[in-house]
Amino acid sequence: MKALLLALVLAAQPFPAPRLAPVTDRTKCDTGTVLSVEAARGRLRLTTPAGVVTYRIGADVQVFDRAGKPVGAPSLLAAGQKIRIWYVIEDGAKALEIAVR
Repeated sequence: MKALLLALVLAAQPFPAPRLAPVTDRTKCDTGTVLSVEAARGRLRLTTPAGVVTYRIGADVQVFDRAGKPVGAPSLLAAGQKIRIWYVIEDGAKALEIAVR
């Protein structure tokens, strides 16, 4: 029964599934343009449809290129890149995974 419920929840997500990050009822997804990356401070700022949002990032957050191949940590992102970011609200918006668009 739990497996069926989980399958229904996952199937009903309003966004494409991330490649590695687990999808839960807390997982959210945004698209936007990178404004700045402050890897040393653990921050990524994006311009999203809702406005400017700051996400917490770490070296453990995987970034994927357009072809879906892993390219490394968020510190490799540059201002102006268009991305999709999966995150959870946990003491702010905490990034789980990023895909370059």
